[in-house]
Amino acid sequence: MRIALLTALAEDPARAGQKAAFRTFVGRSVLSHQIDCAKALDCDIVLCMIRGLGPDAIVGQHRAEKLGMRFRAIEDLRSLSGAISADDRVIVIADGLALDIETARAAIGEKPGVATFPAELAVPLGFERIDADRAWAGLLSIRGEAIERLADLPSDADAASSLLRIALQSGVRAEALDPALMEDIAWSPSEDEASLEAREGRWIARRAQPVSFAAPGRALAERIGIRLARDVVGSRFERMPLLLAVAAGILAAVLALFGKPLTGLLMSSVMAFALPIADIVLKLARPPGEEVKVWDAATLLGGAGDVLLISLLAFASRGTGTWIDLFFPVVLLGLLRIGSKMAPLAIRPVLSDRIALLAVLVPAGYLGVLQPLMALLAVFVLAALSRAIRSDRLTRP
Repeated sequence: MRIALLTALAEDPARAGQKAAFRTFVGRSVLSHQIDCAKALDCDIVLCMIRGLGPDAIVGQHRAEKLGMRFRAIEDLRSLSGAISADDRVIVIADGLALDIETARAAIGEKPGVATFPAELAVPLGFERIDADRAWAGLLSIRGEAIERLADLPSDADAASSLLRIALQSGVRAEALDPALMEDIAWSPSEDEASLEAREGRWIARRAQPVSFAAPGRALAERIGIRLARDVVGSRFERMPLLLAVAAGILAAVLALFGKPLTGLLMSSVMAFALPIADIVLKLARPPGEEVKVWDAATLLGGAGDVLLISLLAFASRGTGTWIDLFFPVVLLGLLRIGSKMAPLAIRPVLSDRIALLAVLVPAGYLGVLQPLMALLAVFVLAALSRAIRSDRLTRP
């Protein structure tokens, strides 16, 4: 069994009365990020050295239970011996360390190990020195039998540091990590807001890469989502962009039913803008390593949004009043969906950009030229697909 041993005891010198483990990082506490890391490392139980279960600790407990792990608060070293058996494998993460999951996976293999950085670079950033050349990177893996040796230490001894010394004395291998990782996982009491913001930005960039401005509307929305995620991830407002998209879609449909399809079309642009924001926020809120469902909320709403858009365009085009009015919207949206997968790479982003599409179609609807414009756009997409097919044939052996 794999057990994660975390600690939430050290005070944060920069914030009086606050624990280092409860510093906010990308919307969640550092402890919550460590729990995510424990899940990614296939841990079954989270043991947390902490005195009392305050609100922040309870949030961590709920996070662990949501991810399918058991959470147990431990107040002293002696309590550890009854919670860990000799056959268990214990993953230790240092107090207050915002460990990156990719780093953890690289450092923790199938055998016990101690992750290290060069001392001259790491010690000034707050990492614990091991010897003249190495500093502890804040992560180690050790067999459960080592826990029994903690019983010989004072009850108030630091569990992580003690296990580090035990691991080194037992001859556990040292795993040198890339020094470039230090700035992204280290925290320092003197860290200023600019440094923290830059570190959060790098953390986010590894998990959510916004599209290029070849798709201007979607690119803007996704960048807003990245900025918003820092404030709402882990809070009750986490799903607000998704709820806004749903509400805008329902309102657009209601407006169309009451004879105001152009106003509904305008409202659907709010839905189109909110969806990429919601997608980015939910992606960053999702525990790293968790499998993404094929039909997640954003994907379902994206499909529903296209169906709604087809209906609104049919009502707003002021055509024959029969099913023929569906022809141009169905052809255009169908070609756009196919084109976003098959067209030349340079134009795929803009073909998937519903915000930019609506920015063109809404004014055309008010000017009364919606159907001709849809036909023209369909021709352009069809030409791009024809070019892609022709290029594929030319390059095919």
